[in-house]
Amino acid sequence: MKALRVHGPKLLKFDEVDEPQIEPDEVLLRVKYAGICGTDLHVYRGAMKDRVKYPAIPGHEFSGVVVKVGSKVTWVSEGEEVVANPVVPCGRCVACLSGRPNVCVNFKILGVDIPGVFAEYVKVKGDKIYKIPKGLSLRDAALVEPFSVAVHSCRKANIEVGDVVVVIGQGPIGLCTTQVAKHYGAYKVITVDVVGSRLELSKKLGADEVINPLETDPVKVVKELTNGVGADKVIETSGAPQVLNQALSMLRPAGRLVVVGLCFEEVKFFSYPIVYKEAEIVGSRVYIDEFARTLNLMSKRYLKPEPLITHEMSLSDGEKAFKILDEKPGEAVKILLRP
Repeated sequence: MKALRVHGPKLLKFDEVDEPQIEPDEVLLRVKYAGICGTDLHVYRGAMKDRVKYPAIPGHEFSGVVVKVGSKVTWVSEGEEVVANPVVPCGRCVACLSGRPNVCVNFKILGVDIPGVFAEYVKVKGDKIYKIPKGLSLRDAALVEPFSVAVHSCRKANIEVGDVVVVIGQGPIGLCTTQVAKHYGAYKVITVDVVGSRLELSKKLGADEVINPLETDPVKVVKELTNGVGADKVIETSGAPQVLNQALSMLRPAGRLVVVGLCFEEVKFFSYPIVYKEAEIVGSRVYIDEFARTLNLMSKRYLKPEPLITHEMSLSDGEKAFKILDEKPGEAVKILLRP
């Protein structure tokens, strides 16, 4: 089969590789659509070289069709349209045993630790499979993974009807989060980003107010929009190191900050506002049981993936797609590859 493989930092090749052979508890899927996300860019750039073994097939956001079914898998059949949770926890560590497999200390993920979905075929564990509901296309279903990240973070935020919610960063995860926060009943969703086109898109997807930090002070604007009180919830998706102090400053007393964006730099901030406001700071990592919830929301059109898909390209053009995201980050939101 054909696969897009990373052979080293920023070195991609469209290779011929062996088709995966499934075990009795696995399913072989023909990949129909695969999305490029931030983790894939980290693999491409070499930021995860201590974990990734080259050559590696990246990719974990996708939809596909069942081709082969292992003898122990009885709940799906050949020809069915499905998605799959790409996270494989160990099932034995303290996190897994306490019902938090998303923070498993040993977890593996497609496209990083095991061969990913930028290929014609991929094999996954049968218990990770979800059937795509009627009314939801394979193309749209390919975005269930980033939307599940957003659903999980909004659940961690404990968004209540009438809340003012700030979403910092309007990349793919931030744009998904904006939609989910609005659906969860936020009275006002305020989005923050330095790319004007993404702020415009967030307005179309439900944002009530948008702020560009290059043009104005986001903390000041949030305070003005909340009569000096601050936001009930702030969800940080950008990963920018300077943003956490801003997020704390725009939070109301007893508010909650949810940190989703990955930052690989040391971050310094004052503890005073945390204590003074009795603020809650919560991390949010991937998802637990959100795939089924998210598929239902997407099938009912409460969440809209198609505005996020700015490019659709052949897998053979994968190198071009990665260069767009790496060198021109404001040009694309979500790029789908078709094997």
